[in-house]
Amino acid sequence: MDLIDLLNRRGIEYRKTNNPSEILISCTSGEHIDKSPSLSYNLEKNMFHCWSCNFSGGITKFMQSIGETIRLDVDSKQPFKIKKLKDKIRKLVEIDEIHLPEERHIYNGEFKGISGSVMKEFQAFTTQHLGLKDYICIPVYQFGKLKFIEGRLAKNISGKPKYYRRPQAAAVADCLFPLDKVKNTNYVILVEGIFDMLNMWQLGYHNTLCIFGATNFGRKKLEILDRIGVTRVDILMDPDAPGQMAAGKIADALDSKNIFSRNIKLPVGIDPGDLNKRQAEKYLI
Repeated sequence: MDLIDLLNRRGIEYRKTNNPSEILISCTSGEHIDKSPSLSYNLEKNMFHCWSCNFSGGITKFMQSIGETIRLDVDSKQPFKIKKLKDKIRKLVEIDEIHLPEERHIYNGEFKGISGSVMKEFQAFTTQHLGLKDYICIPVYQFGKLKFIEGRLAKNISGKPKYYRRPQAAAVADCLFPLDKVKNTNYVILVEGIFDMLNMWQLGYHNTLCIFGATNFGRKKLEILDRIGVTRVDILMDPDAPGQMAAGKIADALDSKNIFSRNIKLPVGIDPGDLNKRQAEKYLI
């Protein structure tokens, strides 16, 4: 990739410096009008820093800031380690570029007992793109940023996983969904899956957060709950052995931050996604 050629094609102002490996570019952060180029770009290290707004990073972030993507061609004869490194870079680029497919259709029908109005509220959609064909999709946002897309098979299809996440390498370690929608953060309910959460919201429990798997509650999520002022948590995992084992670990973690918690153990055979209004009121008193 020739960065100078790209800047010329895109009409982005830049100037050379006394250092042949460095150029100054008009900042692409969008945070300020850069009349005198103040973004220093190192052509050898492919790293940049804006001295006006501190916008900085590597080539992936810079390309994203100007609406470009990185295309990597891997020669099958290259050493295995180089291939592995480029695979890692691809995953990073994929995560940086996560976006909703332009061609998608709003899904506002009932699904797995979840009403059309709730599906619409959470921007459910279907699409033929991004490997999400045959899935009902929910975009997962946190702090205003699209983190990933969670898909659930509309109907069982042999050979296809029930759940599919795009990008597949998306990190869920710090994701509590839909944290952005929760208004009262003093008391929250934690559930395993996204459809458990949707069912609880449908029943009126708008303080329910999905942790994306019983074992996916760790330090980062604990710190977020502590930071937003949570003082009470109801742990509503599946009643099976893995769910209850995870519930105990979550309770211990919350206790370390002096956050009061209760483990709400449901009868075997009833998951949070199966609860009706009467049952929820019985167990969450």
